[in-house]
Amino acid sequence: MVWYNHGKGLILDPNLSPVGEGPLLLLSDRVVPGLMKTSYSINIDTDVDYDDISVSGIVATSYVEPGNASSLELAGKGTVVDTGNDRAEFDATDLVYTAIGNGANDTFDQIVITREQDAGITEANTMLIAHATVSSTTTNGGNITLVWNAEGILQITA
Repeated sequence: MVWYNHGKGLILDPNLSPVGEGPLLLLSDRVVPGLMKTSYSINIDTDVDYDDISVSGIVATSYVEPGNASSLELAGKGTVVDTGNDRAEFDATDLVYTAIGNGANDTFDQIVITREQDAGITEANTMLIAHATVSSTTTNGGNITLVWNAEGILQITA
């Protein structure tokens, strides 16, 4: 997992948020993964919000990308301090996209983790937090489950 530089800044200074809201992963905010095409080329310096990269999101029936009030958000969000490994871990329940595809289909091999601000959900105020490469998956109308690592989705280490 790679952290976007602006996402790192949000951890230290929540005022970097375009609407000045709370800490990075405030439990009341929507944390939404985005499924990205192979053509997305990550730039951790210049990619700040989903509006910077939305042309690389997949297009598939029943899939709604971040920056939209009906996008699929993480549930069961929580943070654990792991003193044995000198880190903090953010985790959530595995996420299931139901019947994705089955009409328009697309392939993704990257995901981004975003935080949607409470003050009106748009691509321009959906902040990029982290990026990961995953196994190439083509939608086909079936369910797709994002199974998060047992050690958490995101980790901050010493």
